[in-house]
Amino acid sequence: MSRMKLTNANLLETLESPEYAHVLALFMEKKARKKEIVFPPHGHENNVIIVKGGRVRVYLAFGDKEFTLSILEPGDVFSTHTRAYLQCLEDSTFLVCGAERFLQIITQYPAFTLSIIQVLGNLLQNSITIINGLAFKDVTERLAEFFVHTAEEKGIVTAEGIKLKLGLNVEQIAMLVGASRQTVSALLNDLAKAGILYKVDQRTIVITNMEFLRGLV
Repeated sequence: MSRMKLTNANLLETLESPEYAHVLALFMEKKARKKEIVFPPHGHENNVIIVKGGRVRVYLAFGDKEFTLSILEPGDVFSTHTRAYLQCLEDSTFLVCGAERFLQIITQYPAFTLSIIQVLGNLLQNSITIINGLAFKDVTERLAEFFVHTAEEKGIVTAEGIKLKLGLNVEQIAMLVGASRQTVSALLNDLAKAGILYKVDQRTIVITNMEFLRGLV
């Protein structure tokens, strides 16, 4: 399960370039604190947001259950007109633009359209992965799948193995794979004892046996 990525081009760099200064001026900046719920699903405003700084969890909530769809990072874009909640995992900054105005922007600049299509495609892929995992896979398989996909996306090859700077604590990983913190913590300890991975710090691990994890997916 990977986060929603845009194209290889950095959308923020594009917006902040001199030729797009007039487009950037159409966005207002909003700041939010860690753990704050922003742009709630039942709000009346229909906006498009771009994460300028920080990291944001996108999730669905049903009663006391939560299902994480993705983690947004700087450069990622999302719409407030959905049934999903957005919660800041750290202090975050957003660029906000009304949906109608944003439609005018992408009509004038087709490159933005490609970014939106990419995001929607990745969100659908993430949703299918979550449904498939919850319906047909146990927690161990879902955790292995998360590590494999994250390694493919942003793993750093080192002499010891593949280093993953997750930027997530155990509780946040548990949210992503739909399990309790205690279960994920126990699984991480088991994988560490088996020599499959080891922790560098609370938010970084090194996978020493990727083939084992791939075999679980």
